Amino acid sequence: MLEVTFLGTGAALPMRGGTNSAYLIRTDNACILFDCGPAIFQQLDAVGMHPSDLTQVFISHRHGDHALGFPMLVLAWALGLPPGQALPTIITSELTWGSLEIVIKNSYGDDVAVNCLQKLPRILLPHDAESQLAVADGVKLHTYPMNHSVFAPVLGGRFEIGDKVVAFTADTTPNDNIVPLAQNADLLVHEANFSAILQPELAQGGYGHSTAQIAGRNASAAHAKRLAMVHLGAHLAGKESVMIEEAKREFDGGVSVPVAGVTYAL
Repeated sequence: MLEVTFLGTGAALPMRGGTNSAYLIRTDNACILFDCGPAIFQQLDAVGMHPSDLTQVFISHRHGDHALGFPMLVLAWALGLPPGQALPTIITSELTWGSLEIVIKNSYGDDVAVNCLQKLPRILLPHDAESQLAVADGVKLHTYPMNHSVFAPVLGGRFEIGDKVVAFTADTTPNDNIVPLAQNADLLVHEANFSAILQPELAQGGYGHSTAQIAGRNASAAHAKRLAMVHLGAHLAGKESVMIEEAKREFDGGVSVPVAGVTYAL
């Protein structure tokens, strides 16, 4: 089994009724959360999941719309994890981990959440270099630095599960690592914060983000099979069809703008 559930697909300021980007990767042996913004409890509950169901949590970078739900997850694990159940493994960069520690300590002082934080298994990766590791039985992860922010460096994630590949850019402008990240991916989840059609002045990307045109171009260059565009801002409400048309001008595979709650089976 391999399923990708889109818990939220919005940018830092999402469309009305939307929430920030977060995704679940579910296999026979793992339930991996990719990013966790402030609404993570509600996002998980909306698809019938609970923080105790998570086996790994990957956090791409320390910007709040991708990481501010983490303190609440830690509190949930500290107070509500069934006796004897293993804590989930946290996977992130060493720089992002430092910020997560600060946020939790500032939120809870010396409370149970901080004690839980110290016990969490974690894999800390360089923020400025590629890494490869096995994160679960049958799940390999290859991370690549993206190009987003000096303050908040981003790691994109390529998950190889059996003969399937799911790749996530997280937040990024065009860079040379996107194509190897997405090479022959069955599903490329690419941010598309802007539209080259609607905002031609940002056709090359801007403010640390990409367009639907860039997403389509990268999907084509990587020979991906399917492209899902996420991290759409409030300014794109009702313009999803334009985004899909824009990407399809560059990419002849399947293109979608998924809504929160949808699951893709691969």
